Amino acid sequence: MKKITTLLFALACVAIAANATVTVNVRTSTGDAPHLYVWNGAGTAINGAWPGTLMDASQTYTTTSDGLVWFTQTFEEDAINIIFNDGGIDGEEPFVQTSDIMGVTDAGFYIFDIEEGGYEDVTSTYITPTGFDINTLPAGVVFVEGKEFAYFIAPTSWTNCNVWAWSGTSNFTTSGTWPGDPITLIGNTTDGNPVYQWIGADIVEGDRPTGIIFNNGSTQTKDLEYVAGGVYNLAGKLLYTVPAGGSNTPVAGDVNGDGNVTAADITALYDVLLNNDYTNAVNFDQNGDGNVTAADVTAVYDVMLGSK
Repeated sequence: MKKITTLLFALACVAIAANATVTVNVRTSTGDAPHLYVWNGAGTAINGAWPGTLMDASQTYTTTSDGLVWFTQTFEEDAINIIFNDGGIDGEEPFVQTSDIMGVTDAGFYIFDIEEGGYEDVTSTYITPTGFDINTLPAGVVFVEGKEFAYFIAPTSWTNCNVWAWSGTSNFTTSGTWPGDPITLIGNTTDGNPVYQWIGADIVEGDRPTGIIFNNGSTQTKDLEYVAGGVYNLAGKLLYTVPAGGSNTPVAGDVNGDGNVTAADITALYDVLLNNDYTNAVNFDQNGDGNVTAADVTAVYDVMLGSK
């Protein structure tokens, strides 16, 4: 696993801890500087009007330990939305640009095809994802029987939180209007982040939420897939799924958070180990050593085979 330079890593750690800055690092297919257009959750442009700022005009550069040089810009925000583009011709159409890259938090690394418009998120090459420790959660994070429910770990700067939940046919907020319903602060993580609880309507099979957004009226998550009992953060990650039984202790061997231990959990772990893909891995550190290794796969097999 490649690592970022010691200085950049230290700065990124500070940003993550404070939940107050986002750093964008980008390289292009030609080496030319891109324009970076940025807006926040309130829809306000914060890096100049479209097409944004040419990144080498006033910004610094970052060199990673593999010798690559990146255009870098940092924003004092909890989360931002971005578009990389070529600036057009004299600032006018046509533009070569990426699609909207929503809900960027912490530090990100991207490669922008400035000739075709595509991009690749290579953040995981330079920043190793850290495991989520459920012991940081307050005691109020519990299973809620018979209800739609979810939890959100907010940045320390948030003083309120709303939820917007929906399906293809229904809206699951009482107000029915954006930004949705205010939800309850139930405590803080041991790191000091406020944790909010949403308890919705009674579960009705065949009519359940499929999407959920958390927001404070200005900053918001991206559209998230709703998982009952899910614990989410601003980066849009499903960190953990609260199991039945009134406890925040995960089911041993349950990597994907569905409450069962099956071959799907092995697949989810291999996605992490081989592809650095945490999409389906909610409780991935199965042996509690703080890392994701083959030992975690063994731990799941032990549960499946009944030896543990």
